[in-house]
Amino acid sequence: MSIRKRSKRSYQVRVAPFPSKSFPTREAAERYELELLLRRSQGDRFVEPSRTLAEEIDGWLERWKATRKHSPRTLEFNERCSKVWRRFGNVPVSSLRRVPVEDLVADRAAMYPKSAANELEFLKRVLRDARARGQRVDDAIFGIEPVRHSPRRGRALNVEQLYEFASWFPEHSKRLILLAGMVGARQHVWFEMTDDLLDLQNGILEIPPELAKNARAHRVFLTPLEVKLFREQLLVRAPGTPLVFPTPTGQSWNRSGFRERVWVKAVTAALKDEEAEAGRPSVFEGFTFHLLRHTACSLMASAGMDPAVAAERAGHTDGGALFLRTYRHLYEAEKRTQALRLEAKILSDLDRIWTSGEGDARNRLNQAGNGDGRTWDRTRDLSRVKRALSR
Repeated sequence: MSIRKRSKRSYQVRVAPFPSKSFPTREAAERYELELLLRRSQGDRFVEPSRTLAEEIDGWLERWKATRKHSPRTLEFNERCSKVWRRFGNVPVSSLRRVPVEDLVADRAAMYPKSAANELEFLKRVLRDARARGQRVDDAIFGIEPVRHSPRRGRALNVEQLYEFASWFPEHSKRLILLAGMVGARQHVWFEMTDDLLDLQNGILEIPPELAKNARAHRVFLTPLEVKLFREQLLVRAPGTPLVFPTPTGQSWNRSGFRERVWVKAVTAALKDEEAEAGRPSVFEGFTFHLLRHTACSLMASAGMDPAVAAERAGHTDGGALFLRTYRHLYEAEKRTQALRLEAKILSDLDRIWTSGEGDARNRLNQAGNGDGRTWDRTRDLSRVKRALSR
């Protein structure tokens, strides 16, 4: 006998060479016994009973969580990628075909190319696992071309734009925008930050390993302005919660909830206000929370902060390479100021040559000439330089 009754609700199935397994009812044990006998008799030709896509997705997520070391951020990423495929949840994996999958990917790619690329890769990963576990899968799905997308170009707000942007947010969130645009911590850090991480007396923010992307604790030294904003936030937050930036009811924000209930409304209001000023390009069009991190890094750099120090403040551990390559954006006023510094340098050197050492300079230039046989003429060359600088 392949089935043994171990207890009132335990039936053990033993079919060599497969490991034994127990079931709560005899009917379930008999079904499993039949499946093992078929698998043993058919060998490689055996195909597992078809399961739905939702069952395969849930099974893959459970196995992944049980066998992989993962962060809450990675878990959230996988669960978000799985949501779009729930519309095919009741479809057996063996009946899933390329056409509806590819059409859905194309629709998603038209609006969210990066998300569509991640979602397609997630589905292929689940289906490869299902095929390895005996499910019959349409190979044409694996032939769907990956979604091509260009990385979103980063940009940064200046101080005036940052404060204007924060003014469109409700009272419980406006200081979050200002601090995110100055400190540069990642979004989940703000949502999970508790008041025990703040030492406002000494102006220190402690970010523990569980909140850091690189799993390394680091310390942020706050400016007096940032300390003032934190103190104000602790006064206006919902009572009875340890979170620094909670929802109006004192709960923790998640990315989608904050985006739908706060972010989109504020950005839409800011865009409508700018539409009233004809011809003015909107700096808030397509602005995301992550760009506040770009803003903070750019403000730190423009203030003259050492790149290694600024990178450490932002949570990077590469000494500033990523900071300079990705997060550092030049402001128009900053570029204009540097150009004026160049002009001041040139004029200062010319003035030094033509005043303190005018005689020696004239002799040296007259001896060398200027390549076409003409000698140096102070009045003529000075007017030429001034015309060039005034263009």
